[in-house]
Amino acid sequence: MPSLSPLVAVVEDNPGLLADLVEFLQMRGFTARGFASAEEFLSAWPAQRFDLLLLDVGLPGIGGLEVAQRVRARESVGILMLTAFDSNDDHVLGLDAGADVFLSKRSSLEVIEAACHSVLRRLEPRHGSNDAAIAANNGTWLLHVKQWRLTAPDGTALELTHAEVGLLAALFACPGQAIERNALLKSLGKADTLSNLRNLDNTASRLRRKVQTACGIDLPVRPSYGKGYTFIGPCEVMA
Repeated sequence: MPSLSPLVAVVEDNPGLLADLVEFLQMRGFTARGFASAEEFLSAWPAQRFDLLLLDVGLPGIGGLEVAQRVRARESVGILMLTAFDSNDDHVLGLDAGADVFLSKRSSLEVIEAACHSVLRRLEPRHGSNDAAIAANNGTWLLHVKQWRLTAPDGTALELTHAEVGLLAALFACPGQAIERNALLKSLGKADTLSNLRNLDNTASRLRRKVQTACGIDLPVRPSYGKGYTFIGPCEVMA
């Protein structure tokens, strides 16, 4: 990712806030482009690629969560979501949709700027590293927990959501062994409820689609019917 003038898409339906965010980010050295709706953004993307997406959750029409899911399924890009709501459920939904950071709209512009830099720094390590060589040499899937990144055996790096990192970390800890769904939920700090079980299954399905779309390789996570999930390939958790 370029270290100078990162390209930021700001998607916000409030005209005043949109103008403020775009102007502030440009003043701070970003190249920012504003979009008044999800539909307007999606008409420009993916032909126009962005380093970072600053996304309002409560958009009219296509919502911010759906936009995050669409973008995350296609490419590795930083996603920072803004919301007028502060409930924990909203934060969980945002993170599961693919957001790197979830902030209140009451956050100062300086805090938003700091979060943008933090996300961009998190994405940078995949460039210039030897992950591709390591993975390609031994066919190993590499999980970088702190950087929320998965490197496939062909060297493709994928940015992960919080839920995806947690799921893979639990499976990588016991490769070849079936991990029960309630144990996976416990490792994620979530209660064993029907809703959370459904979200877990959705996370696993979305992750497999993401990997297949990004590099054409099947992620070796297999459902163990009546039990949970098993990671059946070579894998390693990186520091």
